[in-house]
Amino acid sequence: MNVASNAKGPQKLLEMPKLTEDDVFGYVMERFSELKNEPSIDDLVTFHSNNKYLLMAHNQSKLKILGNLVANHKKLTLKKILEKYESALIETLNCTPTTKTNTNVLMHLFGFFGKHLNQNEKKIFLQFIKDYREDKITLGKVLSEIEPITYRLNNLYLISQTYFLLYAEAKMGNILEMYDPQYFRD
Repeated sequence: MNVASNAKGPQKLLEMPKLTEDDVFGYVMERFSELKNEPSIDDLVTFHSNNKYLLMAHNQSKLKILGNLVANHKKLTLKKILEKYESALIETLNCTPTTKTNTNVLMHLFGFFGKHLNQNEKKIFLQFIKDYREDKITLGKVLSEIEPITYRLNNLYLISQTYFLLYAEAKMGNILEMYDPQYFRD
């Protein structure tokens, strides 16, 4: 178990189990099922937007198919869109993310962040990507290090990405990681 220190001394941190791709699949499909219970095109657009980078990590060409369904160029009914989207979503999530596809996502994220970072921050960000590609650090570590940038930029689009939610590791200073169960005991 990890131990962090604060003004009161060392404290035990809760360990979060690492999610498997089956967990990711289950989480995303559960959110999609919720959407289908009270379907709207606006909710589908939001769902797709929130999962864009996660889906890109699984398969970028299938992400494009999903995006075209959401755009509804063929003027399908919402019911038909949801049927086709669900089928394509399952196919996409069944593609296993690789170092190459995750690196592609990280580079897309860098494109979002790049203009807001100073030169040193850009260098560090790119070094994280390089270290990930060379298997020196995990994807979760990279994401846990860069996720706070989304909040600094107050970018709701990036903040809402399930890619961070499902793949980032708990990090020092994270309020959930600092949680001490003793605090809530009577």
